[in-house]
Amino acid sequence: MKTTTEIILINGEECIHCPVCERIVPLFDVCECNWENTGETNIDGGPNKMTLAEAKEAYAKGLKIK
Repeated sequence: MKTTTEIILINGEECIHCPVCERIVPLFDVCECNWENTGETNIDGGPNKMTLAEAKEAYAKGLKIK
């Protein structure tokens, strides 16, 4: 599953809304919710152990994202 998010420029830094919790986070950075953003198109695999769908479900239930 791919999630395309609009890039937001904040003080010259590229940021996106985290696809899990919607906080604004720098592109390719780890969000406060523990999801590592893989860019404008957040894909499953890569640095995250959970899929994006699993992370969203865990976050909604108040569980820790791995």
